[in-house]
This record gives sequence, C-alpha cells and structure tokens, in this order.
Amino acid sequence: MKPPPLAKPSWLNRLGLAATSVLVIAVGFAVASVLFVVLLAAGLVAGGWLWWRLRRLARQAQQAAPDFIDGEYTVEPDRPLLEDRRTAPVEAAERSAAASRRAP
Repeated sequence: MKPPPLAKPSWLNRLGLAATSVLVIAVGFAVASVLFVVLLAAGLVAGGWLWWRLRRLARQAQQAAPDFIDGEYTVEPDRPLLEDRRTAPVEAAERSAAASRRAP
C-alpha cells in the first residue's frame, strides 16, 4: 500500500524549521563550551592540589633523610659447591676412615 501523499510544507514552516535547527545547534555548542570550561577548571584544580601535596611530601622526605646516599649495586650469584656440605667435615673424615677399615 502506498502511504497518503504529504502536503508540501509552506515557506513559513521551512523558515521555522531552519530557525529552530540553528537555535538548537547554537545552544548545543554553548552547553558543550560551558561543560568543557567546567571540566577544564576542575582538572586544573585537581592537578594543582596534587602538585601541591607532592611538593609537600617531597620536602618532608628530604627533611627526614637529608644524608641519604643513592648508589648502585650488583647481585652476584652464589657459586655452586663441588662438595657435600650437608654433614660436618669431621664426620665425613670419620666415615671415610671407617669405610677404609671395613674394606679388605
């Protein structure tokens, strides 16, 4: 089925639609600009507050340990042992002596 034909809008309707469209777009830009300024100001305030707190903490840390010396270090791995150190050396000597006595 075909929809019924729509009446052609008059020049007054077209003018009203154009004016309303321009007004809505202008209001949208204005609201977006205000929102941008508010968020920018809030971000600057929050950033300034964080900078102020970090500066204060850095000053306190510097006063707490002014003679701290920064340096580098190297971790050297432990070298593997070639002998069994789970038993005392005296016991190992006694075992080898006892083993040599038992052997014919």
